[in-house]
Amino acid sequence: MKSLLAVVVALLGMSQDVENPQFKYWTSCKPGSWVKMKMEMASAGKKIESETTHKLLELKDDVAVVEITGKSKVGEQEFALPTQKQEIKAKEPADKIKITSEGDEEIEVAGKKLKCHWFEYSGKQGEKDSKGKAWMSKEIPGGMAKIEVGGPDAAKPIVMVAVEWEKK
Repeated sequence: MKSLLAVVVALLGMSQDVENPQFKYWTSCKPGSWVKMKMEMASAGKKIESETTHKLLELKDDVAVVEITGKSKVGEQEFALPTQKQEIKAKEPADKIKITSEGDEEIEVAGKKLKCHWFEYSGKQGEKDSKGKAWMSKEIPGGMAKIEVGGPDAAKPIVMVAVEWEKK
């Protein structure tokens, strides 16, 4: 889960010392705003599902502090994920990710039609090649409406989608 979030942060930074759009999406929110994300993937023949809540704790001029809590289910076994704090910087280098295309599209998320800006990208996730697509919406705290991440060996991409949110 951490590596997927790192890809998203790197994706949104886009290049050396540029504005981090994910930070910008959080700046339109007050502390206490949150988004619940659901992730599904398969590994070694088992279905893996995770649900994480990303809650804005603090917003400064140069960083947003977000608490991530959640649970994961592997097969029939469910367990809590350790609580994490993520610092999302206003400016972020991202030389590991290459944006291959981008545009605007309306998608359905949590039963709502949302106008999104999307990015297709390629890069490295650890030592492995990775590619994906992320849809960002101004209506969702932190912006992330949906992300699909995969690699050359992946039969199906990892999909993470917003299922609930509250913007304060």
